[in-house]
Order: sequence, then C-alpha cells, then structure tokens
Amino acid sequence: MPFSNLGTDFAKLPAYVADILYLDKPDIILSARTDEFHEKPIISIELASCTPQYQHALQRFSRMMASVVNGCPSVLVMAPRKAENSGGTRMYQRSKAVDYGAVRLMDIYRIPAFVFDWPEEDGILCCEGATSFPQLSTASMQSLKAFVSDAIASFGSLDYVEALWRLPSARRHLEEARTRAYASGPPTVERPGGGVVVDGRGPAANLVLRPTADVLEEVRTRIARGSQLLAKLPPFISDRSQSLVFSPTRFMDHAGDPYVGMIGYYDMAFCRIGKSSRERQYNLVADCRTISAAEVEDSMRAFNDSSCPFQVGITPANVLQYAYHLKHGCRETKPKPIRIYSELADLVIFSDRILFNAG
Repeated sequence: MPFSNLGTDFAKLPAYVADILYLDKPDIILSARTDEFHEKPIISIELASCTPQYQHALQRFSRMMASVVNGCPSVLVMAPRKAENSGGTRMYQRSKAVDYGAVRLMDIYRIPAFVFDWPEEDGILCCEGATSFPQLSTASMQSLKAFVSDAIASFGSLDYVEALWRLPSARRHLEEARTRAYASGPPTVERPGGGVVVDGRGPAANLVLRPTADVLEEVRTRIARGSQLLAKLPPFISDRSQSLVFSPTRFMDHAGDPYVGMIGYYDMAFCRIGKSSRERQYNLVADCRTISAAEVEDSMRAFNDSSCPFQVGITPANVLQYAYHLKHGCRETKPKPIRIYSELADLVIFSDRILFNAG
C-alpha cells in the first residue's frame, strides 16, 4: 500500500486499487490475477484498534465506503468495546452507526460490507502474540478467516460478488449485521449514533435536517457575495426540498478527521437512495462557517505549486505521476479532506464563500 496518493508508488498501482483509495485507504487489499496480466480485488480489510465510540468508528467508514463503491467487498475489524487508552475506568462501546452504515452500503450497492469483532477481554484487545493484530484463534477471527476463504473460492466465478452472496456464510453475516444495526431501532438524524447521546455530549457534529430554502437564504444574507455565488448553483441542489446539515469544526487540520469519515456515513445512512451521489433524498451540506475558504484555496495552491507534476514538466522523476495526472487529473491525489468533501458534499458553506457539487 503506498504511503500517500501523491507518490510514484500510487501512480504504479492497478486502476482498481487506486480507485479504492480515492477517499481513504484500508490496511489490506487482497487481490488475485484473472489471467496472465490482470488483477482484480477480492476483499479489503481495515483493522481498527482504536476505541470504538462514534467519531472513532466513523473515521474508518470512508475506507469501507470507497471499497464498496468500487465493487470490492469490505471488512472492518473493530472491538465491540474497549477501555480508554489512558488506563482510566471508562469503557467505550462500539457505535451502532458503523454497523448501520455498513448495512446501508450493502442495501445500496449489493456488495458485502461486514463488521467483525476485534476480540477483547474486559475491554482489553486480544492480540496475536507480540503483534498489534487480532488474536487469530478467537471465534470472530476464525469466522473472518472462513469468510475470506469463501471469498477466495468464489473469486473464479463469472459474477464473483453474486457467487459470494449465495454462500451461507455471507447470508449469515448479513443477517447478523442487520440484527446489530436495527436492534432497538435504527439510527436517526436526531440520534445519528443510534443512542440518546454520543460520549455524554449529545448528537455529534450538530446534525440537523433543514428546509433547503432556509439554508440558501442564510447563504444569501450572511456570506459575502452569497447571491452571486448562488446564481451558479446547480438546479438539482435547490430542487431538493430539504438538506441534511452537519457542522465540522475543522476542515484541513488533522487531515479533517473525524469529519471526513462522518460525511460518508451521513450520506449513506440518511441521504443516499441510489449508487450515484446525485441520487439523494436530501442535500448533504457541510456548514463550515467557523472556517475560511482560504483553507481550501491555500491547500490547493500549495498542492499545485509543489506537488502537481504539470508545474515542472515531464522529467524522469515524475513521468509516472505526469502520465497519471494526464489521464485522471488530481481527483485521487489532492489532499484527503478536499478529495472527500468535493466528492460527497452537495454544498460546503465557509465563513466567506461556498463550494458546491458541480454535478
């Protein structure tokens, strides 16, 4: 796996791997050759040893989402509970949001997306020997091992994903996933994590469903040149009567985490009704009015000045990146928060400007 999407290693990747990494990268992508020259992905796996509460769980969601959107089954391994890392007494439970988000991915894309339990005892992760990986002899990891084996066995089928769905293991995991996701009712806009509060602080990111007309009126009256900017707004955004609005407190800082994971979850859980981002019942809006659009402008300016191969022309050192950018542009190589927001958000409202989905 390449260290970043900017380097030569990324430009060398098979297209299917680069596509999976367009939002964020999982820990493992298992692939196999379909003939002498070509490979296809079998499954991606994300190993999350973090405490599994709402924001930490959703920070990993974009990695699962990117895999599924590109036709690759995905697995997230995360503990059902974990004691706080500082050695204190708090015990964090895994947010229902990540299980519900995985089920919504499967409902929309018909691609397996399962969450397996990282084995734990009294909130302490069980690891394999001296490694930082899950203990393999445990029931959950043996179940994952069996599922990966089934995926490999199904890979030779003409329709790999459908062949995998037909197996008893996939159907069993799907039913288990639905049971977890819908126990005591699914998450809602008012309770996006599936509980009354998130870490004792109420709903995360101030998520609210608002009339689109009200959101746009605030842009007109509170953002400089708001009316001029909205004159360019694509009609499909204004035509949706309601908008799901969340409020990140940072954009570029700390690689945008955890909000760059949350936006994908909010999309799948509450907005998306089809495979394309145009197929939404609500607009997906990031209200970043505590942040200036200069964060995006400065970041893209720095990217273009120092990282874009077009700035220096073709050289032996950058010829792979140059060829990649000729074909794909910088959709998959620009900074991660900009990649994700520009891919998923219908509207981003900054303190001084707006950005919107160009369609």
